[in-house]
Amino acid sequence: MTPVSRPRVLAVVGSLQARSSNGSIVDALVPMLGGGVEVTRTRALHELPPFNSDLESENVPDAVTAWRNELASATAVVFATPEYAFGIAGALKNALDWVVGSGELVGKPVFLIGVSTMPTGASYALEALERTLKVMSAEVLGTLSIGHVRAKLDTEGRVTDGGTSDALEALASKIVDRLIA
Repeated sequence: MTPVSRPRVLAVVGSLQARSSNGSIVDALVPMLGGGVEVTRTRALHELPPFNSDLESENVPDAVTAWRNELASATAVVFATPEYAFGIAGALKNALDWVVGSGELVGKPVFLIGVSTMPTGASYALEALERTLKVMSAEVLGTLSIGHVRAKLDTEGRVTDGGTSDALEALASKIVDRLIA
């Protein structure tokens, strides 16, 4: 009998900071998904070179090939983005630019989290990210906006706000329902 593989979620944190609020929120989400889902947090954003369409199909950098393979092997993707100047982080946009034409996100279920110190909860970044992913034919199935994030995390980056925990649980349920249904 062939073993049944667990659904694989690729977590993409748009902030490159070692201790980012976005990373903390993803860390809080992962155990809520339960043991039936395998989660990998990519380091691709740290390793990808700036997008250059001259290298898109020939002489593709190894980091780009690895990024494309991570996306292709994922059952679903969770993107967590900060908001910089009302847009998504440059490193995240760069990573998406590398896969616009290669198709790894076509039809892929994706879930979005916007994290901000502002009360708007990265709503502008979420709008931009959702628009970009839809143009790439990804299937956006859930969005969560978290504002005033610093007041919702302790000094170790753990979620201390009940409403935020509840919202993360609801998103986790949506992800699990989609993957295990």
